This record gives sequence, structure tokens and C-alpha cells, in this order.
Amino acid sequence: MKVRFVRRRSAMASMSVLASVVLLCAGCGSETLHAIDRSDLVGSWRTSGGDSIRFFADREVRTNGFSDSGEESCGDGGVGRWSFYVVMDDRGESWETSPEASEGSLISVRLREDAEGECHVDLSVIDEGRSLCVADIDNVCATGARFTRQ
Repeated sequence: MKVRFVRRRSAMASMSVLASVVLLCAGCGSETLHAIDRSDLVGSWRTSGGDSIRFFADREVRTNGFSDSGEESCGDGGVGRWSFYVVMDDRGESWETSPEASEGSLISVRLREDAEGECHVDLSVIDEGRSLCVADIDNVCATGARFTRQ
């Protein structure tokens, strides 16, 4: 199974997608968000289909095998940066990425690309921190693919 990444160029679009995912999470059943510590995130994660992502302590991220035949593709992987999202208001309606955050339940991954810009994907931390999945506006987990720690 290939993982679909969503190309986003606007911080506002990312925040509204994230807010929608969080609001939808209340009825997610087993796909509920779970906070993970930075030290538990750092390392290699892989899907059963062989796609992989490696998080480094210095906030670098390397991906392999992330491709999709559709228009919204991050290619076959790449190198970029990761950060946790943090809540910016008391009502939980405003979210932003923070390069200083040491834990979180939603992760922003930005891969550098060619002149078109960057590829951005949000990952949800689920299964009590044992799995990651691609988040989108409609679902905490947009695909059946689950990344598990290696």
C-alpha cells in the first residue's frame, strides 16, 4: 500500500486541517490521538508495505518509498524537517507547529522539493504511541497504512 501525502503551501490550510482532525477525533473509536515524547518518536518507523520514515533528534526527517500515482504526491521520499503541533489558545482551536515542542499527538513533516515548493504531511500518533498514520481533514487516519516503530 502506498501512502498519500497532501501537498500544502499555506500555514492556515494546515491549521484548519489540523483543527478538523482534532474535532473529529472525539468519535474516532480506536483511532484516538495519543501524545508521544520526542525521545519515543526519534528512530525508524515502517509500514507493512515497506514505506519508511526516520525521525532524528535534530528535527531532520528522511523518508523512503512515499509515492502515489495521483497528483498529490511527495515523490519517492526525501529529506526534510519535522515538528510537533501545539495548541495556541485555551479553547484548542488554534494550532501551530513548534520547533521547540518536546511532545505531541500530531506531527508536521515537510519534505524539500524542487521549484514547486515543499511537500507537507501531518501524522497522527495513535495506538497509545505505538503507531503513526497520515491525517487529513476527514480522518485521524486517512489511509490504512500504519507506521510502527522498528
